[in-house]
Amino acid sequence: MFGLSKRREKKDRLGDFLFKIFGPATVEGAMQGWSPQAQAQYKQMCANQKRAAEEARRAQEQEAA
Repeated sequence: MFGLSKRREKKDRLGDFLFKIFGPATVEGAMQGWSPQAQAQYKQMCANQKRAAEEARRAQEQEAA
């Protein structure tokens, strides 16, 4: 039992060490850094998905009636 917790402690320390060296994963242009064109595209995509979902729901309701 003691050996298992020692291994976990060692693993946690190694993970902490590696995290401090390499840090969290980052992506250039992520959510907060989108270009205006990408934001507009994203909004358009969301609007298209909402419209398609609404049309599918309406079609399903008409078939059921």
